[in-house]
Amino acid sequence: MSPRLLNVRNTIANIAYRLIPLPYLVRGKQYYAARAEIHPASLKTIAQQMVREGSKYAEHEILGIAEQMMDVIIDNLRHGRSVNFGSVMRFRPTIKGAFTNKDEAFDSSKHQLLVSVSAGSRLRHALEGVAVECVDQVNLPEIRSVVVEHPGATHLVEVIGAHLYQKNLGSGASWWIRTAEKQNPITEVVQKRTGRNVTFLLPQSTFPIGTEATFVLKVGKNEFCSDPIRL
Repeated sequence: MSPRLLNVRNTIANIAYRLIPLPYLVRGKQYYAARAEIHPASLKTIAQQMVREGSKYAEHEILGIAEQMMDVIIDNLRHGRSVNFGSVMRFRPTIKGAFTNKDEAFDSSKHQLLVSVSAGSRLRHALEGVAVECVDQVNLPEIRSVVVEHPGATHLVEVIGAHLYQKNLGSGASWWIRTAEKQNPITEVVQKRTGRNVTFLLPQSTFPIGTEATFVLKVGKNEFCSDPIRL
């Protein structure tokens, strides 16, 4: 296997897309590709991934450093400095709008002070060798929210979304619960063919009340994740 097919975390990189017809083309029926959003990665989920992959820093330390770094980046931009964020991206303050002569002052009603963001060399080359596959828009899972109740010594967890019925997703589809310490498969799954919700019963002895967890639907090489919640 070519090393370019592995991303920086040494896992198979994969981007899914779906085809959308161009409405003004009738005879040719041409399509354009739209990236199929799996689940956006928040700063919190990024910190959790770093911890799972062996970071020497705790999640709250990573989040604290990230927040402080963002404050410093913003402060530099407010003082007119561009910021090179490693080889990933570059931020710089930009003024948009035309000036009628060299003596005209900045006028917020005609001009805009914006932040321009451009990709660095590492980011520009990040997609080289990534596997690309077309997915069926109808069958693309979507996790919208998670509701937790506590009957007795269990957590009753309901994941709400669309296209979550496992049998429609193939034999490789599976549900997992991910915490800061571990990742466990969920074997007791109750769901209807509508695929709008999935219910789990989780023992509080294994996952105490207050545990922060993410629910993950794995379909092939793709992961569809809920936002982190507290049980």
